[in-house]
Amino acid sequence: MAWKAERWLEDVFPGKDKIYSEYRSLPRRELAIVAAAVLDTALAQLLSMRLKDDAKESEDFLGVSGDSRAPCASFGARIQLAYLIGLLKKDDAIVLRFIKNIRNALAHRVKADFHSREVLPLILGLDDQFRAQSNRLIASGALKGPLHSKDTLTPHLSSEPEAGAGLLLAVFTVYHAYLHRISERVSRVDECIKKRR
Repeated sequence: MAWKAERWLEDVFPGKDKIYSEYRSLPRRELAIVAAAVLDTALAQLLSMRLKDDAKESEDFLGVSGDSRAPCASFGARIQLAYLIGLLKKDDAIVLRFIKNIRNALAHRVKADFHSREVLPLILGLDDQFRAQSNRLIASGALKGPLHSKDTLTPHLSSEPEAGAGLLLAVFTVYHAYLHRISERVSRVDECIKKRR
């Protein structure tokens, strides 16, 4: 079988300077679905770049050949594998799982929105996780700027669905760019083994 799914870098990635503008006009629910699909596609490609250089086996394993029953065909499985092989840090996996769960909640309910009872806890969790992660990076000097306060965005998340969509767009934009930066450093497992010998 051949790769049938979209390829992230070739088909989806709009360029590092166009990420925000490419997605900011999407309706809220569509943003959640598309953001998760883009990040899922990114992980599929990053994993394929990391796995042994055997296109058929990798494509079959990742489910990019169209088989949704493949061991690593779901966004959740790809997040887990990317974390387990060191492509993602634990904090990154947590953020991506929030995005996956927000997508699922919005995609599988007819009247859900970012402030709905099924989605709001996920949005609040994403806010807490992303803020804590950003503050750790600021405190360590890896990221510039003032520490982020919970008082800035959190009070608006329960009453203004646009606030939740804005948070998701911001987090998605950061991760889209972050995964692009990672893609430039991914090497195959075969190469890592050769370097150790």
